[in-house]
Parts: sequence; C-alpha cells; structure tokens
Amino acid sequence: MTRRIHAPDTDADSELKELLDAEPLQCFIMIAGAGSGKTTSLVKALSHIVAKHGSRLSARTQQVACITYTEVAAKEIHSDVGNSPLIFVSTIHSFLWSLIKGFHRDISAWVQRHLEREIQQIIEKQKSYSSRTKNTTIEKDLSSLHKLQSQLEIIPSIKKFSYGVGSDYTKGVLGHEDIIRMTPEVIKESKLFRRIIAKKYPYIFVDESQDTFPEVIEALKSIGTQAKNSVCLGFFGDPMQQIYQRSVGPISPEPDWRTIEKPENFRSSRRVLEVINQVRFQADGLVQISGLDREKQPEGEAFFFVLPADCERNSQLKRVREWLSVHSTSGSWASDTKGSADGAKILMIVHRMVAKEMGFEELYKAFHDSNSKSLKLGFEEGSAWPLRPFREVIIPISNAVSIKSPSIIRILRQHSTVLSSDVTHQSFKDRLAIAREAVLRLRRIMDSGGPGSVRNALELVIQEGLVSADPRFHSYLYPDETDEPTALPSTTVEVLDSFMACDIAEVRPYCEYIDEQSPYSTQHGTKGAEFPKVIVVLDDMEANYSLYSYEKLLGIRELSDTDIKNVDSGKDSVLGRTRRLFYVCVSRAINSLAVVIFASDPAVAKTAIEQSGISAEAKVLTIDDIADENSQQQGAVQFFQNRMD
Repeated sequence: MTRRIHAPDTDADSELKELLDAEPLQCFIMIAGAGSGKTTSLVKALSHIVAKHGSRLSARTQQVACITYTEVAAKEIHSDVGNSPLIFVSTIHSFLWSLIKGFHRDISAWVQRHLEREIQQIIEKQKSYSSRTKNTTIEKDLSSLHKLQSQLEIIPSIKKFSYGVGSDYTKGVLGHEDIIRMTPEVIKESKLFRRIIAKKYPYIFVDESQDTFPEVIEALKSIGTQAKNSVCLGFFGDPMQQIYQRSVGPISPEPDWRTIEKPENFRSSRRVLEVINQVRFQADGLVQISGLDREKQPEGEAFFFVLPADCERNSQLKRVREWLSVHSTSGSWASDTKGSADGAKILMIVHRMVAKEMGFEELYKAFHDSNSKSLKLGFEEGSAWPLRPFREVIIPISNAVSIKSPSIIRILRQHSTVLSSDVTHQSFKDRLAIAREAVLRLRRIMDSGGPGSVRNALELVIQEGLVSADPRFHSYLYPDETDEPTALPSTTVEVLDSFMACDIAEVRPYCEYIDEQSPYSTQHGTKGAEFPKVIVVLDDMEANYSLYSYEKLLGIRELSDTDIKNVDSGKDSVLGRTRRLFYVCVSRAINSLAVVIFASDPAVAKTAIEQSGISAEAKVLTIDDIADENSQQQGAVQFFQNRMD
C-alpha cells in the first residue's frame, strides 16, 4: 500500500466511507479542486470497499470498476490498492471494450446500423445536388457509397471483432471512436446488457469525471437508474478542470445522489492559493482552503508581468526569467537543462514562439496554419492521430541505445504485429532479424533528416509493419489500395501534405515538449502535474485561437455579441473555457507562480488586471520595471569595474 492509503482522512473522505457502508447502495459525486488529493480519496475509497466488502464481492465473483483517463494513471491506482484482483482499473476505451467484446451479435448489428446511417447520409446528400455541384464531389460520394455498401455486405460474414487504433470493418477491426459510440449506445438500448454490467460491477467509479464523454455518463446513469439501490456510481472530478471540448464537464446529480465537496488544497503556498481562488471565484464560488498545517504552509510568492506583444517575445520572456532568478526567493528560473530540477516550468498553448525556440516551427505551421480545427486542437493537446506513430514508436525506437535494446522489442510488441507469429510462419529469430534491419534503416532516416524525411520514416514503418498504422494513413499514402469507405477531408489532406514535407528532426523536440521533457509545456498537458516554480504565458495574439481569450477573461478586451449571448444563455463560452484552462495552469504551482501577459496595450492591460483582482496581493509589473532594475544593476556593475580599473 502507498502513502495515499495511510494519509489522514479529510471530512470528505470520512463522509464517503460512511456512504459506502450504508445500505442500500447510493450514488455520489465528489467535487475536489486542484491539489485536493482527489486521487487519494479515490484510492482510499477503493481500499475501504476491499477491506469492508471484499468477502461479499469475492463470493459473488464481483469487482469494483475504476475508470481513469490514461494507462499510466490506471497502473498507478491499481498499484496504490495493492493490485487487488477485486479492483478492475482501466481507461474508458478499455473498460467499454471489456464490456462488449463478448457480444458478437450486438457488435455486428451496431456496425451494420452505423454503415446504413453513413449510406443514408450520402444518399440524402446526392438528393440535394444542384447544377453547381462539382464533378469531383459527385465522384467521391459515389465511390464512398460503393465502398460502404461493399462493407455492409461483408459484415454478416465477420466471425470475430477486435479493437484496434482505427476502424477496418472488412477485417472486423473497430477503432477508438467506434468503441466510444457503440458501447454506450448498446448499453442504453439493452436492458439485459445493463443488468449484466450491474451484476458484475456493483461499484463503478470514474476518475477525472469532468473529462469523460457525455454519452458514457448517460450510459452509466442508465445502469444506475435500472439497478437502483444495488449499484453505486461514483464520479470523482472537478468541473473547473474540464479542458477538453468533447468532455461532459459538470455532471448533474440525480435527485437521490449525494454531492461531496473536498475544498482542501495540499499543494500550493499561501500566495499561490490566493491567485487560484481569485481565478475560480467568479466561476462556481468554491474557495479552497489549505490542507497543510499553518506552520507547514509556505508563504510562497506570485508575480504578474504585462509585456508588449511585439516581435521580441522570446527575449522578453528570457528577461523575465532572469529577473525572477534575482528577485525571487526560489532560486533560478532560467535553467533549460533537460530533466533539471532547477529552473521553472513554462506553460503555454503551443505558441509559435515556443516552436521557434525549441526547433519545430515548420511542424507547428503544418498543423496550426491549416483549416482543420480538430487536427490543430489535437496538435496542441498532444493527441493528433498523424503524430501517434511518431510518439509511440518512431521517436522511442530512435532514442534506444542500440537496435538490440530490449526497449525496442517492448515497443514493437505493444504497437505492431511484426514479431507476432499470427502474421507469418517465420521463426521468432528470423522475425526479430527482419525487424532489427528495419529499425536500422529507420535510424538512418532519423540521422540524415531533411525535408520530406517525415514521409520517408512513416512509409518505412508502415511497409515493414513496425506500427499498426491508422487506416487513414493508408487512405492518404496508398489511395488506390485502400478499402476505406470515405475519402479524407480536404482539410486533413492539407495538413498531411505539409506534415509529410517536414524534417523529422522537428518531431523529437515537439515530443519532448508534449511529454514534459523540456522547461516548456502545453497548458492542456499539465493537468494533474505539479511543479515548484511555474510561469504561465498568456498571449492571445500569438495563439490566434478563438476558443480561448485571456484578454477577454481579464477584461482587457470587450466580449463579442456571441460571447455575451453564450454567457447569458448558460452555454459554454470563451470566458468559461479560458477560466478553466487558466485555473488548471496556476494551480500547478507549489511554491512560486509568475503570470506573463503579452498585450497589444500593456498600460490598458495592467489597469484591467489590477481592477479584476485576479492578481490577488501580487504586484503587476511592466517591461519598464524590469528594464529599470536591469539597467541599474548593469550600471552598478560597470561602476565597480571602472573603480577597479
């Protein structure tokens, strides 16, 4: 058992244990702010169920289901509860697949309905053709229709379905999107299916519930409604940390559910916590209190800087870090050494200035300067599907010490079929030799780099089977050989064209950026992490991103009519999205926080920030404040040098 199990119970933990021991079973929502120890409460709840009700669960061959966001988090939670066989911890995709994979008839029926819907959409589109409809559109739609109809004819003959990266229905392969759409749909339609799930899992807990897909929440609620008093649904999350567009956000409790609030913050210093509460206050009013003993909570420090949004952003940010290294009590903020505990973590929405600083500017342009909103967002969140084989296979393989490294075998076993006896009758030794030769060729491409080397590397790993590639790659690279039902959108092709022309040398620093291996990080990618010193960079002009606007949030720029309409109607708005992301960022800081705002009119921005109160006790500094002190220091140094001369 880990330290989480033995951590003292908070009031929320005690209330939850009381609920878990009550009869009949009751559903609940735990709202736990940043740094509150939400995962600790989840682990303690799981451990309590095993200790108090484990014998009953074992006798009935039942388990507790715990759904979390990543494989890493799943392994960590399972380890925290002693790897108990009574606890089934998995990601949402894996959990949903585990529920439905044995129901071949239901899967087949869903795939057929899905294809029929796709076919009907094209037929309806064909009916709306006009004299202005392009021949290329007509031909693409007709080709897609024929492929869909061919797939529909094949589905009844599929004997077994499997779960892969992307869908390939003719081979019985379902992708991530299929699982998320199919399983909740079947759950909501089938009373028997809901009863089977409830019998197997009388406790179903969801970690990071605010970032779960809405259809999944609806499906789980349908299970709870049918099996009322015999199933305990538990949602652990924080609506203020919902930062993904497709996620559910706040979960509405049913009339008989209990809501448990955990207001403590065990992470941040007093000054940082003041800023955190100011950011959150106008959202839901939850005020976090320190969970640390008064004498153990550090005073900490917080700084706000308003700088001109000109072409000198990189040098200005460097100047801020140097200034903090001198005036802060936390030591150096300027170290860029990879893996160093020194320096500060710098959080941004993948800005062009970071891409230029770290050396992936062309890669950034390929995704960010396109018309594909989904790929742009995926690039910024680190989830863009075209980059997956590079992050999962190509870069890790190139990072291995040698082509005989055990890590390469682990990577290939996990992400490809090249070493599997199911696809060839060759001996493992022969398959391994072929794989190592392919890896050697890949590393040569990585070493030589150059324009177009992204495409060269991708074609190699696909042709040699080093990755189980997304079928969309086949649609793009080999359009005449693919069985994909629909052509790729023109916006996707635009991104892929630019991406394939990039130098693969740019992919590595991007991966380091996304994987938190550099001083810089994405604002989306740090949720759940914590750092001693944090710099949050706010820059609407550089981001060029309509989903978020820090200037609107801080009152520097006026809201549009659409913004006002969304706010008044209770819809998710630019203010809500930006506040949540800002909250996630500032709450990463343990001891020291610096917020840097690049604004077109620094004077107006400084006044707006001071009036908003969001800076709490922190003074709002400008470029003049930093420049004056720097010049004074330089003058003093020059004075003493002259005296010595």
